[in-house]
Amino acid sequence: MVRTGKESDLSSSSRRRFVRALASVAAAGTLGASPAVSLPNPAGYATIAWPREEFAHALDTISRLGFRGVQMLGWTREAYPAYRVQELRDHLSSLKLKPVALSCSGARVSPEGQQNEIGEVRSYAGFFSRVGGAFLQITDSGSPTREYSAEDIESLGERMNGLGILAQRFGLTLGYHPHFGTLGETRQGLGRVMAATDPRHVKLIADVAHLALGGSDPAEVIRTYAERLCFLHLKDVRKEVAAAARQDRNLVKGPPFCEIGLGVVDFPAVIETLRAVRFSGWAIVELDGGNSTLGGPDSSAVKNRDALRGLGFNL
Repeated sequence: MVRTGKESDLSSSSRRRFVRALASVAAAGTLGASPAVSLPNPAGYATIAWPREEFAHALDTISRLGFRGVQMLGWTREAYPAYRVQELRDHLSSLKLKPVALSCSGARVSPEGQQNEIGEVRSYAGFFSRVGGAFLQITDSGSPTREYSAEDIESLGERMNGLGILAQRFGLTLGYHPHFGTLGETRQGLGRVMAATDPRHVKLIADVAHLALGGSDPAEVIRTYAERLCFLHLKDVRKEVAAAARQDRNLVKGPPFCEIGLGVVDFPAVIETLRAVRFSGWAIVELDGGNSTLGGPDSSAVKNRDALRGLGFNL
């Protein structure tokens, strides 16, 4: 791929930021050693950590840190229309990054206000299939504090099954992400969604931080739904936010998440469970933008990379 002067300048700037991030994390004493037994899971990183305008820098940093895959946000569908898809494919290939997952919209629980979910997911699926991706991520747009009837949940399950079948027609797998602030925030809500959907068409994306923040035990969820687990999201929950959530979920304010190992998620239990169920799929670090405790997404990415190495991931 021929680089323009602007691209070369961007690459040089990216390298300088990368070096500064390494130095800042090393100075903080967070560099760790790998355990004797490595995990089989390939590790990736989500570009949500960086602003949209730093997409190229995000991909460069993710690659430089040794991650093998990437999760992208839905806006990339508009940024890379059909005539630019090959450009994105070539760029990812040059960085040795697998396009693992694409974040999509949420499925509404109640009949009122439903959007054109099928059309939206078909558009996302067409785009991500052309990019060479693997998973489409959806959430539900319900509320953890609202009472939904059995009919509401059954309708949600039927529509999610249909979206899963649609994704499969494009060679993709649909993964449901239980998210704080949705029906899937609570263990009961997650259970209702999983019971209403067909394991053949709707898989599970276990985000250990969202699960913990909502009061679930991530290790238990992984163990219970091991056969439906398609990939993981790894990040941590800030201690003060977790304490507030245990008192009253409405007290959760500000950035709730942090780098792996700096919060309350029981990662040793998560790793032990992954080994026990022999899960060998993707593990994606997904630290949302604005959640860095180390001065920015580059330094957070270095810290997360080193934390994963300490847990046994091969990076």
